[in-house]
Amino acid sequence: MDERIRQSALRTLAYFDIFDYPLTKEELGRYLYSINYTDFLLHLEQLEHLQQIQHHCGFYFLPGREDTIAARQDKVKIVEQKMKIAVRGIKKIRWAPFVHAIFVCNTVAGAVVEENSDIDVFIVTRAGRIWLARALATLTLSFFRLRRTKRKIKNRICLSFYVTDDNLNLEKIAIEDDIYLKYWLAQLIPVYDPDNLLAEIQRANVWASKSLPNAFVQFTPISRWQVKDGRLSVKIKRVLEKIWSGNYGNLMEAQARGMQKARMVLNYMSVQNAPDTRVVVNDKMLKFHESDRREEYRKKWEEVVKAIIKKN
Repeated sequence: MDERIRQSALRTLAYFDIFDYPLTKEELGRYLYSINYTDFLLHLEQLEHLQQIQHHCGFYFLPGREDTIAARQDKVKIVEQKMKIAVRGIKKIRWAPFVHAIFVCNTVAGAVVEENSDIDVFIVTRAGRIWLARALATLTLSFFRLRRTKRKIKNRICLSFYVTDDNLNLEKIAIEDDIYLKYWLAQLIPVYDPDNLLAEIQRANVWASKSLPNAFVQFTPISRWQVKDGRLSVKIKRVLEKIWSGNYGNLMEAQARGMQKARMVLNYMSVQNAPDTRVVVNDKMLKFHESDRREEYRKKWEEVVKAIIKKN
C-alpha cells in the first residue's frame, strides 16, 4: 500500500495513544496526519490488514493497546458531566460585554479528562476590550462559585486563555512542530458562538490545517451543547457595549488592565516573564498555562512514532 498512508495512520494513532484514546474510523479519517480523507478511504481496507494497526469494536489502535477501548468508554460519563457544568457556567457569562465566543478546549474537548479535572475554556473577545471582558467573566463565575482557583479545581471552569477577535492566528505561540496545539485547535467545542467565530479561527490557522487537512472542515456543532443569547442577557450586553464602546470604555479598559496587572505582579510563582509562551500577557492575548505540557507531549509522540518505525 501507499507508504504515506501507512505512516500517516501510524503517526495519528501514536499521538492519541499518548492519551489512551483509540479512534473510530470517522475520527481516524478526520484527524489523519497530512493525508486527505479521500486517500484514507481508498486505503482503509489495506490499513485494516496491517499488523501495525489493530481494530476491535469499531476502534483503531496500536498493537497491544486494546485496553484503551475500556479506558475511553469509562470517560464518556465524565465528559458528559463536565460539559453540563461548562454549559451552565457559559450561560452565566454570555451576558458579559465584548465576549464574542466561548469554546470548551483541552482535556474535556479531547475526551481525555479525569474525574478531578477542571474545565478549560477558550474565550474570544472584542479587540480593545480583553481586560474588561476578562474582569467581568471572572467576577461572574466567582460569584456563582464556578471558577477554578488554586484550591478549588474539580469541575470548576478555568478561565486561562483569551484572545481578541483580530488575533485569531495562534501560530505565534506554537512551539516547534506543535502537534498538541494543532489538535487543540481541531477539537475546540463551540458552546457560545453566535457569530460562528469557529470558522474564522479555522481560516486564521491555515498553518495547522496543512498538517490536519480533514480536521478543519466545517461541521455542525453538537446542538445540545450550544448556548444561545437569552433575551435579557443580549439586552444587557448591547447596552453595556454601547456605553463602553468609546472613550469611557477606553478608560474602563485601562482601569481593568491596571488592576489585573497589579495583581499579577504579586504572583511571584508565575512564569509570566519567562522567554516562552506558557504565559502571555498583552492587549491581544491573555494566556495563563503555567504547566504547559506541549513539549512533553511532542516528545512522547516522537518517541512512540520512532519505536513504531524502528519495529516495523
